[in-house]
Amino acid sequence: MTEVLVALFGLIIGSFLNVCIYRIPKNLSIVFPNSHCPKCKKEINWYDNIPIVSFLMLLGRCRYCKTKISKKYLIVEVLVGILFLISYRNFGLSTEFISSIIFISFLVVIALIDLKTGYIYDITVVPLAIIGFVFSLFIPDRSLLQSLSGFAVGGSIFLAIYYISLWLYGQEGMGMGDVKLAAVLGVFLGWKNTALMIVVSFVIGGIISVCLLLLKKKRRMDPVPFGPFLVLGTFITVFAGDRLINILSSGLK
Repeated sequence: MTEVLVALFGLIIGSFLNVCIYRIPKNLSIVFPNSHCPKCKKEINWYDNIPIVSFLMLLGRCRYCKTKISKKYLIVEVLVGILFLISYRNFGLSTEFISSIIFISFLVVIALIDLKTGYIYDITVVPLAIIGFVFSLFIPDRSLLQSLSGFAVGGSIFLAIYYISLWLYGQEGMGMGDVKLAAVLGVFLGWKNTALMIVVSFVIGGIISVCLLLLKKKRRMDPVPFGPFLVLGTFITVFAGDRLINILSSGLK
């Protein structure tokens, strides 16, 4: 029963995160006005705003103007519900679980905004950094020193990539948003897991970038947002990092 409630809570939060993903790049309030159709501007009633159910009942269209609603909204709701459930199964009802679902919520917003716009906004990473440092004081397996070391490792590695790329190629290899995000991820992960996250992120980024080139979706010099790779690498590290390390260790023996 608890797992069902956690998943439902994730769906509800996912619905709110859709609002954040849409409004933050437009510099709009995420609280006011109430949710409304971007086409006809009609306010969405509560019964048309129930995660998954309303989308299916309305056949993916606005009740008033019949404008098609993107399936991305549904995907985000389901994704967050699944991630909350995975987090509960890993941490139970604990302070670490609360920290984890807040972390997840911010990262989903950051990744999808970066994917959509190519930008990582300070309004998303700065509050997340503060929250991470606060939780480091209350979670037994984490400490302020670990958070500071993770912040330093994540930030310094990506800052080095940023300046080395400028020096060698005359262009940014990473945006400053990626530098800030890597540092903030380190606050939650600590330096060891941050190092693992960076390796995993580059492997994923490399594989996907090669696939995009082969499929001619991107050209060699086209920019590819790296934030989503960092977020995906973080999720893998948080939920499967220990198993991944054990597999790598076994392979090296």
